[in-house]
Amino acid sequence: MLRILSAGLMAFVALAAGCAEKPKPVAMAEGEITLDGEPVDGGIISFVHAEGGTPASGAAIAKGKYKLYPESGLAPGKYKVEIRWAKSTGEKVKEPVYGHSPYVFAEAIPDKYNAESMLKAELSEGSNELHFRLEK
Repeated sequence: MLRILSAGLMAFVALAAGCAEKPKPVAMAEGEITLDGEPVDGGIISFVHAEGGTPASGAAIAKGKYKLYPESGLAPGKYKVEIRWAKSTGEKVKEPVYGHSPYVFAEAIPDKYNAESMLKAELSEGSNELHFRLEK
């Protein structure tokens, strides 16, 4: 009886291993982002499904560079790209709140690159190098 159970278990394991799902293709992206020739030193870049308008994935921007890793699960395809950068205006908040920055922040990137983005990207499987040269 033990032999039958053991053989059955081995057959099940072999069958399950053969039926495992294939990994889905993943797109990675990296590049530089500048605004009027200067590196964007903060903010985020988001890749939004071109068809559905739902965010797919994004990455932080630091010193004018971003990198979207495979763990983001971004699939190859067409995307709208949105870039945002909340930058300090240098002004202080009139009534600061404990634990929050004492400075006023404003969107440094024009709407045509975020809320009303005209930026598009088509990502293929594997590595993609995409640079964005933005102008006010």
